[in-house]
Amino acid sequence: MKRVLLSLLAACIFAGTTTGCWGSFKLTKKAYDFNNSLGNKWISWIVFILVGHVATGVTLFADALIFNTMEFWTGSNPLALGDTYHETDANGNSVTAVKMEDGSLYMRLDASTGERQELVLQRDEEIIRILDTKGNVLKEAAYAE
Repeated sequence: MKRVLLSLLAACIFAGTTTGCWGSFKLTKKAYDFNNSLGNKWISWIVFILVGHVATGVTLFADALIFNTMEFWTGSNPLALGDTYHETDANGNSVTAVKMEDGSLYMRLDASTGERQELVLQRDEEIIRILDTKGNVLKEAAYAE
């Protein structure tokens, strides 16, 4: 048993040092968000005490060894699919973004004037493209990491 645990620890350290990737830790964040969504701070605390320590260890291990490594090599974390971002500024303008299955990012921009624009962002090896919803390229730019 000790050999297995030491092997897993060595694999984690090796994966973390060879990929050079911090990663987004999506699985760990989803577990945290679930516990945070329980509403009552006492229930959240009890759930954390009962299963949180084990769940956090498992999710951190899976993120570090599997999902963040996949994110580093492919540029996309499979757990991020369908994630939604929404923000509204003080003037009433808003942006909504959803990560799509093909790795692209769908964005909807709503101006306070009622004007709406829908865009798709695609990233290739060294190019970012902004497309309209019909697939027409509106802008293309090279980038370097």
